[in-house]
Amino acid sequence: MAGPIRNCSGRSPGLCGFAAGRDLRGVLFRRSSRDAYGGPVVHRSSDPEGGSNLRFGLLGPVEVRRNGRPVPLGSPKQRALLTALLLEPNRVVSIDRLVMAVWDEEPPRSAVANVRTYVNRLRGTLGDGDRLTARPPGYVLTVRSGELDVSEFADALRQGRQALSAGRPETALRHLSAALTRWRGAPAEDVPRSAALGPRLDALAEQRCLALEAQAEARLMLGEHAEAVPELRETVAAHPTRERLWGSLMLALYRTGDSAAALAAYGQARAFLAEELGVEPGPELAELHRRVLHRDPALLAVPPLPALDPSHPAPITKTGPKTGPTTGPTPAPVAGPGSLVNLVGRDPELNELLAAINAAPPRPVRPVAVHGPAGVGKSALALHAVRMAAPAFPGGVFHVDLRTLPRPGAYETLARLLGLLGLADDEIAADLDDAVLQLGNATAGRRVLVLLDNVTDEGQVRPLIGACPGCRLVITSRMVLGALDDVDHLPLAPLTDDAAYELLVRLCGRDRVDPEQVRRVARLCDNLPLALRIAGKRLAVRREWTLAAFADMLACEEHRLDLLTCGDLSVRSALDLDYQALRQCGGTANGSALALFHRLGELGMADCGSATAAGLLGRDRRTAWAALGRLADLRLMKPIAPDHYRMNDLTRLYALEIARATGKPANGNSAV
Repeated sequence: MAGPIRNCSGRSPGLCGFAAGRDLRGVLFRRSSRDAYGGPVVHRSSDPEGGSNLRFGLLGPVEVRRNGRPVPLGSPKQRALLTALLLEPNRVVSIDRLVMAVWDEEPPRSAVANVRTYVNRLRGTLGDGDRLTARPPGYVLTVRSGELDVSEFADALRQGRQALSAGRPETALRHLSAALTRWRGAPAEDVPRSAALGPRLDALAEQRCLALEAQAEARLMLGEHAEAVPELRETVAAHPTRERLWGSLMLALYRTGDSAAALAAYGQARAFLAEELGVEPGPELAELHRRVLHRDPALLAVPPLPALDPSHPAPITKTGPKTGPTTGPTPAPVAGPGSLVNLVGRDPELNELLAAINAAPPRPVRPVAVHGPAGVGKSALALHAVRMAAPAFPGGVFHVDLRTLPRPGAYETLARLLGLLGLADDEIAADLDDAVLQLGNATAGRRVLVLLDNVTDEGQVRPLIGACPGCRLVITSRMVLGALDDVDHLPLAPLTDDAAYELLVRLCGRDRVDPEQVRRVARLCDNLPLALRIAGKRLAVRREWTLAAFADMLACEEHRLDLLTCGDLSVRSALDLDYQALRQCGGTANGSALALFHRLGELGMADCGSATAAGLLGRDRRTAWAALGRLADLRLMKPIAPDHYRMNDLTRLYALEIARATGKPANGNSAV
């Protein structure tokens, strides 16, 4: 049975603990015409149009279309409830969360009954009772592929950004334009913003801004500077705090020969930021202004823009035409340096990583693998070190992010690297062993530095190790890649209290510092760099929020993961990757680990040993040890003592969400 949600200040105890106060899994379906909560079920309509072709829209006013025709959605409260369900399609949304979405912090005594009424009305509206079903502790709305504009937008945005990262701007522009056509206005603009819905809708708006920025970058990469100018002027007018968009406008104007207009655009950006936020433009935009002022001819080239977002530094890639492997040293091609100001508290790890990269005999020269939990900053550290070490590698510096590969196996990783080294697609061998030989030939006589980012298992990189003596390999992975031979390992843990404090202060501004509240926010973020970065970004944008108010919002455990989302940065999404890896792997250990994760989430437990795990699973100690070990491998738990494992708070809250979404009691003994 799910444990109660704690720290929900200002909420009705009866609503906050709704799932805990009643084990809804025990409710029997006594009549087929009633759902799990006693409400009537609207079965599939006999009308041939009923429910046969539904489309849902959140990217503008909330809408539902049946066979192309809009259907009435009722009151704002009913639309708010539908919005909450559509933000989590095909997942159980608890009645508590629905109440918060509709009434915020002041629900009426009849809130739960009213939710059931709205649900039943929506069933009638959809004309398909199977779409909206009761599943304790709430309801789930079934949305099929191609029916929800949010999902279509996200898919097109992902494809566009992957194409942009791979140096295919024409493909990227096609996908990004398709993504942006899904928007009809502000997300759910006809629904009142509540504490439950606001952060999720703000995150959608942030995603649109990211798509606009990527679209502008693709146009500039294609040389469409004149075409981009009017579009960018309209975009910066709508989003005047987005420095990357201002930078794209300045660069487009400069490349059309209008340096005066580019300088004027900088003046407009600076004036707006000073008046509205009380800040100066960031160092990247200021540097671009300096280069325009001095008519830097390098700005007339058409490479990708430097990364202006420290959380998404530009990849380090091989540039220039694909002319096949070279035999002599060439300048190290490093894309724009990006902003690395937010790498805080990592000096010991950075020095150790640089020492490994720059190792020379008699010290062993071996690959180094940086590993740690989701959101701990592995990629940021590795990119920082690789950029610092780049001058020592005249043969090239290359970044392969395995998350961008459709099938991230050893061959696909090798093929991407060979492409960056200059081989055309039709020149890359179809056989893995032959491709390994090509890598050796392509790097012969060259000092090359390669970052293999987001590796998930040893098999993806094993063939590359030792294939090119002149290569230095840096690997990032959530897992300890213990089965690799002759690899140095560098573990990363969450930041110290002092480092977390400093990172948060840099992000949200020293003028707003309340030391006690800064440390409180950091603790609620588990000192995890990803969570801290999201919190800092949200505070920087929402200047009306005090640190104390934001800390109070984070303290409500039910909404903490919602608040720790900003654009494409999301703690929940980062944890999703680990959970999906656990679900997709077979074997007894994975099955037991998955069951244990669900059980711990259901009970709200953070600490566990093998005896407790065995009791929860109803299995022997050996199985329990294996399950705990697998959760530790995936960084969903951390060993803190012999036979003692612990989840951090953010993972515990995620596990609680998963347990509620599955709606299935864990197998085994419930006694602890």
